[in-house]
Amino acid sequence: MHSKYAVLSALLFGLGLGMLLPVAQPAQSVVTQQIMQKTKRHLSPFELHSVHGTFDQHALLGQWTIVIFGFTHCPDICPTALSRLASLETHLTTRSTEGTLAYVFVSVDPKRDPAPELHKYVRYFSDSFIGVTGHTEQLKLLARSVGAQFQVTANSGNYQITHSTMLYLIGPEGKLRGRFNIDTDLAELAYQLNSFINGARRQTT
Repeated sequence: MHSKYAVLSALLFGLGLGMLLPVAQPAQSVVTQQIMQKTKRHLSPFELHSVHGTFDQHALLGQWTIVIFGFTHCPDICPTALSRLASLETHLTTRSTEGTLAYVFVSVDPKRDPAPELHKYVRYFSDSFIGVTGHTEQLKLLARSVGAQFQVTANSGNYQITHSTMLYLIGPEGKLRGRFNIDTDLAELAYQLNSFINGARRQTT
């Protein structure tokens, strides 16, 4: 476990250095590209758990939620995505996005990710992140509902898991409202998410 966090520390340090280096900025496009794929889809009932107890479709009600799939033994994609998600959280907080916004990391590796270790892992990136997992069939129910996939690949007794890298936006009514890739311009992504969430909230008031 200590080696895992050492790797995470090195990765986050490297990302921080990258942010300090001067980078040539591309010219602004006349038409802003829509980063989020908007949709509106009901979720199938599911039941997972965190260190706080049951986490099901009812736990998604009342706030906007960003959901990401992965697992703690993921060597690079998941740590990078979670560190960028933490940066996105900062951007959205700065923009004063209306209403509560939750961040949920769904581990698709329940065998190696017990709730206490999963909780410790996600809190390494942000104190507000929630780690959930559960039986494989329940994980598949949630994954299918949002359009995500994951698959275990065996190799010499060990195994890796391939999984969708998109992030999923769930509305306060418990419906899937959009999908987006975290590997994009975070300032623009935060702007578009902020505009979408605030606009949707005003339509319901």
